[in-house]
Amino acid sequence: MRPEEIVDRYLEAVTERSLTELEAIVHPDYTFREWPNAINPRGGERDLATSRAGLEHARTLLTEHSFDVHEHLVHGDTVVSRMTWRGTLAATGQELTAHISQHTTIRDGRILRTESYDCYEPFG
Repeated sequence: MRPEEIVDRYLEAVTERSLTELEAIVHPDYTFREWPNAINPRGGERDLATSRAGLEHARTLLTEHSFDVHEHLVHGDTVVSRMTWRGTLAATGQELTAHISQHTTIRDGRILRTESYDCYEPFG
């Protein structure tokens, strides 16, 4: 599988909130780094266990969400993706939109590390 296909499979797993698919595509030493943004002003880093918990939590926060990938740029074991994320809050029905640059490191055909730079459009 090509690196960009691995990233697409990962995004599908996240969109579908499939723990089984997430665990199949990420490396056991997986980390996710979210840089500071409007939703998470301090940013943070999660390992596989906390990423699983975050995916479960998203089921209660969002009625739906999706990624629209505009492009992938591949350099060695790194894939840089430019995309737009849209999600609908379960509590209010408000739609959120973020323009994202995501840097993904692949090792042994699985995702080892993801760094996400999320720029949210103004709320409400």
